[in-house]
This record gives sequence, structure tokens and C-alpha cells, in this order.
Amino acid sequence: MGFLPTLDPSSADLIIVNTCAFIGAAAREAVAAVLEAAEVKKPEAHLVVVGCLASRYGRELATNLPEASLVMVPADYHGFTRAVADLFDQFPPPPKGPFETWERQPGTPPWRAWLKVAEGCNHRCAYCLIPSLRGPLVTRNMDSLVKEAASLAESGVLEITLVAQDLTAWREGDKNLADLAQAIAQCGDFSWLRLMYSYPERLTSPLVKALAQVPKLVPYLDVPLQHASPEILRRMGRSGSDPLALIGRLRSWWPNLALRTTLMVGFPGETEEDYDQVVRLVEEGAFDHVGVFKFSPEDGTEAATFTGQVPQAIKERRRRGLLARQRRISLALNRARVGTERDILVEGPSDDSELVMTGRAEFQAPEVDGLIYFDGQQPQSGQMVKARLTKAGHYDLAATLI
Repeated sequence: MGFLPTLDPSSADLIIVNTCAFIGAAAREAVAAVLEAAEVKKPEAHLVVVGCLASRYGRELATNLPEASLVMVPADYHGFTRAVADLFDQFPPPPKGPFETWERQPGTPPWRAWLKVAEGCNHRCAYCLIPSLRGPLVTRNMDSLVKEAASLAESGVLEITLVAQDLTAWREGDKNLADLAQAIAQCGDFSWLRLMYSYPERLTSPLVKALAQVPKLVPYLDVPLQHASPEILRRMGRSGSDPLALIGRLRSWWPNLALRTTLMVGFPGETEEDYDQVVRLVEEGAFDHVGVFKFSPEDGTEAATFTGQVPQAIKERRRRGLLARQRRISLALNRARVGTERDILVEGPSDDSELVMTGRAEFQAPEVDGLIYFDGQQPQSGQMVKARLTKAGHYDLAATLI
């Protein structure tokens, strides 16, 4: 449409705030971001609010946020450019050349990118608002995804991460996620392909074994198990199959697989015996990475109405207990990696010092897992380098360039 990106909101003619509202805390953070943008914008600038906050609160949001010129839900994004054009006196001139030639702006650094393959979810988990916020599952076709991946690779991206609310649900005719990964892996000159959010029920032997054979696909899966108690899983509306058995099968089907999972504590009705089963899952599953969340009773979810709500203090005790156990496991796994040589994607200076560079190995996803800190000679951001792991922390490691 002829707009040029800026990192300075106070100089922008158009500010777009993309929001989350999965839980109340995220919604409050999103509202704060909108109000912050409203404070710094020029008087004549337009502020647009999109995403799940709009889906969750709709007309109420538009009424209570008069600072916003436009509030739009994800289902209406097909009309986004026309709606933006209507905010201005005249339609902006067309861009000079295709979008792919535009300079990529920070948000994700130029050496890695997310590629969304689907939108929405067909599951009906009792605690989750995603189906009501994002709608039913709609998948993108393979041709468009391969084309976008090729464009990203041509722009210098080294790592492409496939994402969706339910990644393993991607289908096109008789083609599945492994076919898509294979096609993307062959579409350009990049180093790593990664998968995030793989629904456990769909991780069958044929699919996982096929994924294990895809070149460039790192041996890493993010499998949100949520719980280990069959009764709690049933109340959640999820499969009650044994998660430890699944973990064993995944590791047998895909050698050297790194596993991340997310677990929920304090779901209504969760007893100490139920919690003990989650403890056993963490201790015997030996996950590379674990995220632990406290159940949040969100309006509009079935679980918010359940009896047996767990007190916050108990939720917090259980969360801390799981994380303490995982810290020991993560440290042991990292110590076992010391002395090995790894390909490392250099991410940039650490938060503590501009003089110390950080990076990630194959077993570390961007933004959610640990980092590699370089000791001695420092590499440049955006490079893929060889390094030897020399020291282990609970989540991070140190490495020396080879």
C-alpha cells in the first residue's frame, strides 16, 4: 500500500497492535500496550487493534478504547488493507515491487523466521479459548507455504520454524506435515527447519518416522502434554493415553530427539495423587525443556465452571515443585552435552553484556529454551558456526568456537 516501516511509534502514521487474550493476564498486558501506543502516537495518526483481544471482547473493546481507529478480529483480516485505506483520505499508492523485496525489520532477526501453516483449532479442550478466538482449523496450501519459505531463504533466513495452534493437523489431500516439511526443506538454501506445537494424539509412527528422514529438519519436537493423570486429561477434554509411553515411542522413532513439553497444574479437581503423576512424568520423561503453567479459569471456558477449583497457593507450590525437578534434569542433560561439537546459530549479544555473544543449538528453540554463551573468541550475529560445548548451567551452556 506504499507504507514504509518505522521502529518509532511517535513518527508513525499507522500503528498496529497485534494482541493476545488467551488468559486474563495476557489481555491486561495487551490493553496496556494499546494505551501505551495511544500515548505516544501523533494526533493525526491511526491506531489499529487486531488479534485475540478483539475476538474476545469485540464491541466492548471498541467502545472502551476510543483511542483505536479500528478494531479487527482475525476472521476479517482479508479486508484489512481496505479497512486501513478507509482511515485515510485517499488510498495509498501501490508499492514499488513485490513485498518480498522489502527490508525485513527487527521483530524476528533476519536470520530466522516463523512460518504459520494453519490458523484455528478443532479441539475443544475445557480450559482453552483458542477455538472461540481464532475459529476452526483452516490450513494454508502447500504451494503458498513453499513459495514463502523459498522467499525467506532467498532473503538470508537460516532457520524457518513452522507454527500453528495445531501443527500436526496440517493436511492437503493425502499430504501431511512430513510431506510439507520435505517440500520446504528442498525449496532453498537455509540450514534449519523446526516444528513447534505438535499435538500428541497425531504423532503416529508413520508421521514421526517420516519427519525423522526430512533433511534440515532438526530433531526437536514441542509436544504439549498438559498433564499425566488420565482422570485430569479426561476432564480437560484431551486424550487419556499414557504420555510416558508416547515419549518412549517418539524417542525410538526419531533418534537423538530433543523434547519440549508444557504442563498445567491446578486444574479443577487435581488432587495430590494427580499431581504426583505429573511429577513422575517429569522425572521419568527427562524432557530437554519444560514449561509449567497454573490453570487460569477464563470466562467462556467449560473448566471455569467446574467444581473443585484449586487455591492459588497450591497451584504455585505445585508449579515451583515441577520446575525445581526439571532444573536438576536439565542440568544433567546439559552436563552430558559438554565436550560435544555443535552447529550453533549465533543470535547476538547477551542481555548482560554487549561483549558476550549468544546462540542456539538444534535442541534449543528460539525465545523459549536456553542459550549458548560464547567463551573467548566472539562470532558475529546471524552466522552458523561450529563450537565445542564447555560448561553447563541449568538451562544455558558455554561454548568455544572451533
